[in-house]
Amino acid sequence: MKKAVLLFLFLGVTLMIAPALRCENISDKIQFNGFLSQGYIYSTGNDFIPNSSKNGSFEMSEFGATFSVDLSDKLHLGFQIFARDFGPIENHNIKLDWGYADYRVSEAFGLRVGKVKTPVGFFNEVRDTDALHPMAILPQSIYDESMRPVFVAYDGLGVYGSLDLKAIGELDYHFFVGTVYHPEGAPHLLQIQVASNAILSQMGLSMTEIGMDTEIFCGGRVIWNTPLPGFRLGGTYTYLKGEMNSIVSHPLEGYFPLMGSMELKNSFFLSGEFSIGDLTIISEYMELLPLIKMEMFGQMQEVSAETMQGWYVMASYMIGDRLTFTALYDRFITNKGDTTGQSSMAQGLPDYYGWQKDLAFGLRFDINFNWTFKIEWHKIDGMGKSWVFSPVPAPERKWNMFVAKFSFNF
Repeated sequence: MKKAVLLFLFLGVTLMIAPALRCENISDKIQFNGFLSQGYIYSTGNDFIPNSSKNGSFEMSEFGATFSVDLSDKLHLGFQIFARDFGPIENHNIKLDWGYADYRVSEAFGLRVGKVKTPVGFFNEVRDTDALHPMAILPQSIYDESMRPVFVAYDGLGVYGSLDLKAIGELDYHFFVGTVYHPEGAPHLLQIQVASNAILSQMGLSMTEIGMDTEIFCGGRVIWNTPLPGFRLGGTYTYLKGEMNSIVSHPLEGYFPLMGSMELKNSFFLSGEFSIGDLTIISEYMELLPLIKMEMFGQMQEVSAETMQGWYVMASYMIGDRLTFTALYDRFITNKGDTTGQSSMAQGLPDYYGWQKDLAFGLRFDINFNWTFKIEWHKIDGMGKSWVFSPVPAPERKWNMFVAKFSFNF
């Protein structure tokens, strides 16, 4: 039903504006481009790519093809098909990554309807385009690979624009309201299942599966391009509310349904970037409160209400025209008030599931306009972000990861 309403809105906006179209030669307004990438990843001790990277894996590839057309000076239509392989996740299933109608009234105001890239931080909208970021693996504290299928785009309506602030720079904004899709077996649903089972096991129960439908997903991002050259600041806020359904196993009564809810509350991101000469420094900070409740025996019980915290600092230095060196420190904590992992131990997990710290160094080589090669090394402490990709419990607290990746843009 929600997709039908969305399609109706998409077509409605297009038809309302259609009389104003003046494209004498539509072929001059059409653009087709895309990208493909192939990576190799090897990790020690624990898996980063599910069930594969510990022994070395080529199951790290992406393909995207983008079609767009300018129907008038103000109306733009576009979509991207996308396929990804990330171990057992997605397995090159071709899908619509995004697709929307974009009506730009002026520099200060525009409207997008459809499946639109979600504005989170500096990189979420360009995370699939290697040419637009320095590392093959983005900081996981903010750009979690397990959450990409859910939060890469929203289905709904967005308004955006750029405001001229005169002497104090420019302000770019993007606000939205809509929904997101939660694929069956998504890693974040597994995380909820494990947290719920920590409580259910005390009653002799176990959750066998879980699904989620989003009621609303909304938020916005602003980026202040300051008058100081190379310096910009950003802020993002998002809110999500959804309903969960699951099946619970009871040793005597068999199987019965279990209902619940999830809210992503107090979810905000702060971003900053400063560039001077060949040096660029980027840092982002995130807090996220997933409030999860399950209805057990006629009463709603809180399964999780811990504020997650993440931040990173990344510095890139360009050597000549083609080579870029990058250093990254990335940190994530599952419970902002618990740096020793006591909350993880309460769920029957090792303490190092309460955090993940990543010190990484990488080289990027721009072979030519189309081809890019990246190679990097990560020294990781903890499993706060990667535990859903590795056997429980993961065998090692401290582990290393090597990544190499070729990308082609056309």
